[in-house]
Amino acid sequence: MKRWIHAARSSSAYTPEGQKKSNTPRGQKRSNVYDGQEFDKDQKEEIELGLESGVDVSQYADPEFDKWQMKQIRLGLENGVDVSSYADPEFDWEQMKQIRLGLESGVDVSQYADPKFGKWQMGQIRRGLESGVDVSQYADPNFDDGQMGQIRNGLESGVDISWYADPNFSWHQMEEIRRGLESGVDVSLYADPKLYDVYQMENIRLGLESGVDVSQYADPKFSTHQMDQIRHGLESGIDISHYANLEFDGDQMNEIRKGLESGIDVSWYTDSKFDQWQMEQIRKGLEHGVDVSQYADPKLDYKDMYKIRQRLEEGLPADYSSLSKSEKAKARWSRVKEAAQSRKPLDVEALEREFDLEKLEGRGAYLVGLEYEGNEDGTITFNDNTGLEKGTITADEFDSLVKAAISNSSTRSSFAKAFATQLKHRFL
Repeated sequence: MKRWIHAARSSSAYTPEGQKKSNTPRGQKRSNVYDGQEFDKDQKEEIELGLESGVDVSQYADPEFDKWQMKQIRLGLENGVDVSSYADPEFDWEQMKQIRLGLESGVDVSQYADPKFGKWQMGQIRRGLESGVDVSQYADPNFDDGQMGQIRNGLESGVDISWYADPNFSWHQMEEIRRGLESGVDVSLYADPKLYDVYQMENIRLGLESGVDVSQYADPKFSTHQMDQIRHGLESGIDISHYANLEFDGDQMNEIRKGLESGIDVSWYTDSKFDQWQMEQIRKGLEHGVDVSQYADPKLDYKDMYKIRQRLEEGLPADYSSLSKSEKAKARWSRVKEAAQSRKPLDVEALEREFDLEKLEGRGAYLVGLEYEGNEDGTITFNDNTGLEKGTITADEFDSLVKAAISNSSTRSSFAKAFATQLKHRFL
């Protein structure tokens, strides 16, 4: 049942004598509204709603308007505004809505009641008019709605928008300049759409706001990541001359910066021949007090560096082949045992490197119930607290068990179960 029928049955729709009231304006008859015109069901519903509310439906009773356009005109009539400024099929219903809202708030909609403006552009102009700013500075279809929004925000905060009121700036770039103006920094150092992208602009603005010397990195040749590392170094007060040059990429700069901030001698790896992963291994070795001269060689893969660093940190020689059988067993299982005792997941990459296994693809195990012990003959003795008897196997046997578990699993939890199964098969 149509809504207008429900409305007609309300108490206010009847006279005291019980006769139905007519809200139709004088001279306006339902039959006249529809004469000679074809409307669909939804259009008729909007017309009936207008008739029931007593507005002049002739202003929108035209098949050229869809139901959504009719609704905006009807709402405007019901709210007492002059709908003639938007009762035009050239406007879609969302454009009509922006004009209606402007009329209802009492602004001069002639500044944007033009089909050349999209709905979002109209919204930005309307909001500017409502806040009392000079919208002529951006009421131009060459500005998209995002750009209009940044100019409007600048006008509302009282900054000099001439620095960025240019369609050549993206709205994100405009935002960085506006924020710089609002914080009182010298935006001339980065307000150039051809030189800097938005992220470079952000790094320069942040540097200016924190009071560092941005001339050390305000160069379009530096990537955003490089600028970020130099800025962070300046803010922490370290000597950025160790890495503030184009031979290092942002990731390498990050490793050198971390080393400088921790107070180590970064000269061991401030060489672009080292990639970021090699630099990380040298940095961690220096931070842990080991002799990095045994592996600080760009010819070594970072995985080999990692293996050597781990051995050095455990007090073992860098050359694994020189270890006794018991030392090998101890080194082989120390990290597995540590993971079990600490109830942390195994370091899958470390496991892979220690056992020279095929790629584990992110799989590991929470082997929290296993206890290991390296024996003088190179075997490993362990006990499963969940029920297995204490048993001893060789390192090669253990490798085989791990490989078998890998081939029968796809996740961490399934690897743990498969590994436990292999152990049970071995000892039961």
